[in-house]
Amino acid sequence: MHVTRGLRAALLVPALLLPAVAPGSPKAPAPGAFVSGPWLEAQLPPAVVLLDARPFREFLSGHLPGAQSVSPENLRSTSGGVPAALYPSEILDAIFARVGVDAQAHVVVYGAETDVDATFVATAARIAGASRVQVLDGGFTRWTAEGRPVTRERALSTTAKPDRRVDAHLLVSGVEVRNRVKDGKTVFLDVRPAEQWIAGRIPGAKNRFWKADVANGSLRPLPDLRAELEAAGVSWGRPVVVYCNSGHQASEAFWLLREALGHPDARLYQGSWLEWSMTPDAPRESGPPAETR
Repeated sequence: MHVTRGLRAALLVPALLLPAVAPGSPKAPAPGAFVSGPWLEAQLPPAVVLLDARPFREFLSGHLPGAQSVSPENLRSTSGGVPAALYPSEILDAIFARVGVDAQAHVVVYGAETDVDATFVATAARIAGASRVQVLDGGFTRWTAEGRPVTRERALSTTAKPDRRVDAHLLVSGVEVRNRVKDGKTVFLDVRPAEQWIAGRIPGAKNRFWKADVANGSLRPLPDLRAELEAAGVSWGRPVVVYCNSGHQASEAFWLLREALGHPDARLYQGSWLEWSMTPDAPRESGPPAETR
């Protein structure tokens, strides 16, 4: 089944010459970490491996042509008592291989909007060894609002061979976080809502809610986001470790910092607060910052 699409003549014009969004909408992000609807409509599978990061029920109701379903819940489980822990990198490698992702694949991921489901799956694909991964800005909501094709048909995909070219250095462990807290050289960015940050956090962590990065379901202008991150305490001259409760929300800030803004040393604490808060003797602090007390 296909919904009615808009005029296709625009596809004859190179995507870079098209206005990515209507006047008054958020500006299109720089090419690289994110792609636009016009570009992707001209590059649907098999040109790319297209992954739908929404819940499976939503995928069955309608998805982009050629998309395969890989949601965050396919990629994590309880580990050592810590819920929602990302699978080990070698398991991620096998999962993504089943939908045709190998080190050479060009992968595009989308969620309902520009959201944490999309960035979580995209980050996991990078950890699994895919070297070229992008996120559809605006996701399924903007795609359908622009009249682009949707189907319920499920396409067969080619299974890739797991190649074990994993990139686990994108993550940091709880042990490494403890060491980084001690040496004081790392900026910790907590992307949970402010009330959760106030209730308990890694010592010295800065706070900026991840939803501040999006407006109307799409990414806000990158120069504005960089300026706001710097105002929040992020430095391009120091390592940054982002975290939330489980690593899900933090994947958005990780993707923004490392893939879109080119931060040289941004990493994700996948265990995040769920692990840190249950780790014996892990240092914590709470309350508003000292300058506001």
